[in-house]
Amino acid sequence: MLSATLTFPLAEFDQVTFDIERKQLPYALMLALNDTVKGARKAVQKEISKSFDRPTPYARRGVVYEKASKTDLEARVVISGHKSNGGLPAAYFLGPQVDGGKRTLKAFEVQLSRLGMLPTGHVVVPAERVKLDRYGNVSQGQLNRIMSRLQIDYRGAGATRVASTRRGRAKNTRGSRSGFYFVPRPGSHLAPGVWFEAGFPKRAIYPVLMFVKQGAYAKRLPFDETVAKYTAANLPKNFDRSWLRAMRTAR
Repeated sequence: MLSATLTFPLAEFDQVTFDIERKQLPYALMLALNDTVKGARKAVQKEISKSFDRPTPYARRGVVYEKASKTDLEARVVISGHKSNGGLPAAYFLGPQVDGGKRTLKAFEVQLSRLGMLPTGHVVVPAERVKLDRYGNVSQGQLNRIMSRLQIDYRGAGATRVASTRRGRAKNTRGSRSGFYFVPRPGSHLAPGVWFEAGFPKRAIYPVLMFVKQGAYAKRLPFDETVAKYTAANLPKNFDRSWLRAMRTAR
């Protein structure tokens, strides 16, 4: 009887699989994680649009992601703690919506508090007659103007220094035709806030910003849950696709 013996080059196979595991597996995992974290970020942004009434693009842009690398196989969805164009970091106003609790005071509220105008434990909300922007907020330009007229050196987005009468700005004095902004003193019959006294020809007094006690937020944004749900649904198929891509590049 004639026969031919076949043997499997196990040592060579072990070396090949070791090279794949050492080189291509981390690459595939990195690709899969980065594809997934991009989608998870979009899922959180969509959840913000569903959870809040007219959220601003600034709030949605505050959700960012950090990529994984072959040496650091962790990707993260992050609510940014960095300022953008002078605005309050997204983590400051979205954080309480994720974990519950009290929101951080905005920059202009901090200044009002430091000057003794805003009582401790209070925040600012727009009054009824104030014109709001399409997102339901006091426009930055209007807020800049109010703070400037109050002679407060506010540096919100688009703001400059305190209004200067030498540059032709109207003075914040009673009797001014353009009107007068003021904060009532403690004990006044007027509710705490920033009020406007209209000038000639129709004199009137009405609030523009109200000072109200700061309440605690209930959890509204399921941040962790949204990321976990998207990851569970998409990471396995993203890895399958990334593994095929990694194997095509293997040498």
